Amino acid sequence: MIGINKEKRIARKIKKVLNEKGFIIKMQVSKKSNSVYLILDNGACEIVRISDHKNPKTKCKYNLIKNYHGKRQEIYNGQLKKYYNYKNIGKLISDIEIDRSDKIIKHGYNKYRIERNQDYFKKRSINYKNQAA
Repeated sequence: MIGINKEKRIARKIKKVLNEKGFIIKMQVSKKSNSVYLILDNGACEIVRISDHKNPKTKCKYNLIKNYHGKRQEIYNGQLKKYYNYKNIGKLISDIEIDRSDKIIKHGYNKYRIERNQDYFKKRSINYKNQAA
């Protein structure tokens, strides 16, 4: 495991567990910091950020932060953010499952499946093109 930081190892463990629970997961590694981003169900669920530092400006709902001891959740610019330390991975996974179940109940499985099957990166590029016009 030489050369792989702790954030990547934890991201791979979470990815494995969520894959077993039926999630589609894409992993992105930050080039400037030790942050790893897990994009769940092609963006149909919220993004998980795994890092060694807190960044309140990020748009990720789920933040897994090394040695975090602070507020469990807060609202920043109208968006709910939840914070966990590395010992609370089980709670993070259960919160993600609950969030997905709530979305499926609210919108219906067919609509959720359509959203999940769209490519996350294509959705983002379309949004940027619409904003530029």
